[in-house]
Amino acid sequence: MKKQLLLYLFVCLSFSSIFSQSKELPKIDLVKARTLVDSFDKQFSKHFFDGDSIAIYNMYAKDATFGPLKGDDILKSWGRQIRNSIKNDTRNLIFTSILLTTDNEYLFEVGKYESKDSKGNVKSEGKYLMVLKQEDGEWKIYRDMGL
Repeated sequence: MKKQLLLYLFVCLSFSSIFSQSKELPKIDLVKARTLVDSFDKQFSKHFFDGDSIAIYNMYAKDATFGPLKGDDILKSWGRQIRNSIKNDTRNLIFTSILLTTDNEYLFEVGKYESKDSKGNVKSEGKYLMVLKQEDGEWKIYRDMGL
């Protein structure tokens, strides 16, 4: 699984480098990026706990994908997931970043998530790949997928 993940990241970075424009991109400081991503993950978790699917949706770029979903389908999906989490007492969503890298245009985060009930019991867990890009001066989710 680890080799597949590294291969996937290599391919993502390679395609990004090949197809990027020739303009010189500013260097992204990964220490600052780590702080940004950790804050971003916490904000996402808070919106999920609060049941705010619109705030989650606004964290996505205009041309983002969430798995195979695009546009308003992302909003609908998070709305369903929030309703299910309330019904199943799994509103505590915790993200842990495993790997963060950049090609100076995108941030690539590989992480794991856990959903917990109100007593702190883990109810589900998994891994994800999230790609962030800047849109109108803010970092937004560009690609979001489970692994």
